[in-house]
Amino acid sequence: MWIFFTVLGIYVLFLCSWRMRRDQARTFGSAHWCSVWPLFRRGFFKRKGLIVGDWTGHLPVHYEMTHAITFGSTGAGKGTTAVLPNLLSYDWIFLLDPGGENSAIAARRWREAGIEFGCINFFGMHTGTPWELPEHGFNPLDLLDPDSPTFAADALVLAEMLITRSGSEGGATSFFKNTARGHLRDFIIHCKTGEPPQRQDLATVFSYISCDAGEWGGLLEAMKANPACGYLPRTGAIALERRMDQAPEEFSAVLSTMQEDLNWLIDPRVRECLSRSDVDFSLLKGVAPGQRGGIVSVVLPLQYNKSHAAISRLALACAVLTMQRSPLAKSKVLFLIDEAADLGRLAHLPDWLATLRKYGVVLWPIFQNIGQLVDLYGRGWQTLVANCGLLQILGIGNDLETAEHIEKLLGRCTVETVSTNPKGERSLGESARPLFTGDELRRLDKDWQIALIGNLPAIPLRKTPYWKRPELAGRFHPNPYFTGKASAGGGSWLKSVWGKIYHAHVWLMAPHPLAAVLIAVPVLFAVIQAVIAAGG
Repeated sequence: MWIFFTVLGIYVLFLCSWRMRRDQARTFGSAHWCSVWPLFRRGFFKRKGLIVGDWTGHLPVHYEMTHAITFGSTGAGKGTTAVLPNLLSYDWIFLLDPGGENSAIAARRWREAGIEFGCINFFGMHTGTPWELPEHGFNPLDLLDPDSPTFAADALVLAEMLITRSGSEGGATSFFKNTARGHLRDFIIHCKTGEPPQRQDLATVFSYISCDAGEWGGLLEAMKANPACGYLPRTGAIALERRMDQAPEEFSAVLSTMQEDLNWLIDPRVRECLSRSDVDFSLLKGVAPGQRGGIVSVVLPLQYNKSHAAISRLALACAVLTMQRSPLAKSKVLFLIDEAADLGRLAHLPDWLATLRKYGVVLWPIFQNIGQLVDLYGRGWQTLVANCGLLQILGIGNDLETAEHIEKLLGRCTVETVSTNPKGERSLGESARPLFTGDELRRLDKDWQIALIGNLPAIPLRKTPYWKRPELAGRFHPNPYFTGKASAGGGSWLKSVWGKIYHAHVWLMAPHPLAAVLIAVPVLFAVIQAVIAAGG
């Protein structure tokens, strides 16, 4: 009996010590790793929002939900440990999916759960068994309403998505890009208001900039007679004529810019897919009676992800414009942008991060490193990161720029030092050091990640592949790029049980340390009395 009481007493003392563990010194810096208690108080263990990672065992930390941003080098597990666990558990998603791997794997769960699923899949990826991805097309011009007061502004958004921007344009290049965007807007407005319904698509817009001299003259005359948007096509046509007459080299440069940025429309398959609207972007908003979820996925072959990035940009713009219109979405919609750097510079991204929360949009761009952001957005890249409530570091590889920035972001902590003088006398002191150095970040174990959520201290979390999560078992198809069979591996069940046990202990000890003691002591005495009564 005394052994039982001894073990029980040690157990209670351990719980109290665990709960009342004091903070480290803060003389030279107060950075420290987050403990479990603030996560519990803020509800991060409730199963709502994004799955970020596991605190211990299979005890997932959830993030609900402002914008998020993830950095992960090649092979860091972005798809298996971050993207797919959320595709297999969240019901309202717009997904840019280079290679189609994530859509193919998650399609089983979407269908079995009765989720409305649209897949913009121009090149017919993963259409075979068992994935059977649809080959949906979409016509961006169908989203435009000539009677809407935002008609011209919406046309400008689509025109911007047609222009490829690297982030390094300056001087003349930037001027030609901006001028080309304005003329493309005028062409889009004219196409939508001056062409018969069967010709109101981007193939027609492409024909405008690739026509011969005779057709060009007829196009400009038709635009000058078009009264849409206060004769905006007329204004554009006159500006083009003036450039042709007064600055032919400038006109040639602007026209060449449009032709270069729309060159991907030469492909007849692409033009055909952009002439029909098989996907209703409003399914993301969940306004249909009895709707269980809505997914729109954009799938491109990896080898075309940059050359045909305008397809992804256009789909993204159509989804955002739809979300901004009434009626508003009933649930938050996750906009997951994998390999976001391949889209080029999105001029609207800073504004979207600042404003789209009002419309229920949660943006989650995924980059390989900070250098990609710097190249695309220059000095404004830090504003993009600052507007994201979750910063997730899955792995940095050997990238020095990312390592240095994250080291500074994590802050400096105070550590105890021990020094010995020539007489052999030891003395204790304090000094400052980074919470985690760039070299330590570079060598971070492949099974671990670092998450920064709001104003909480840095959170170390485990990365758990989707196939090792018991709650996701049976929800996914095999990976179309992997011929083997994913195994949950040993210990998954034990990790799940341990996660539940750990969470129960956190729940018991979560109140203020003094309150936790007041809870633990009566529990101890109650157990002792029960044991004594049973023995008697």
